[in-house]
Amino acid sequence: MQVIKRDGQVAEFDPDKIYQAIIKAARTVYAIDETWRQNLAQVTKKVVIDLEEVHVERPTINMIQSLVENRLIDAGYITIAEHYISYRLQRDLERNGYGDSIIVHLHFEQTK
Repeated sequence: MQVIKRDGQVAEFDPDKIYQAIIKAARTVYAIDETWRQNLAQVTKKVVIDLEEVHVERPTINMIQSLVENRLIDAGYITIAEHYISYRLQRDLERNGYGDSIIVHLHFEQTK
């Protein structure tokens, strides 16, 4: 499978990039051990399955990130999702020249 990057280029899909991004977000709040690694690998696998099920020939990076966010939240990893989303938004701001003037920090609260 191929993906469309933010700059429009096409690249080969690499599930390990998803896994590494999730691990990076998780490390900002937890000490990651083997159990964490296995659980987050399962989240990554579910994202890959989601991608296969939507039958999009070339998903965009934004589509993949949305799937990751949803899977993290569905798995109950709210704090990791907050950090994952905050990082992605901050990077978007930096790419658009606003990185020095806006800092993103999210906090979710359940309404149920």
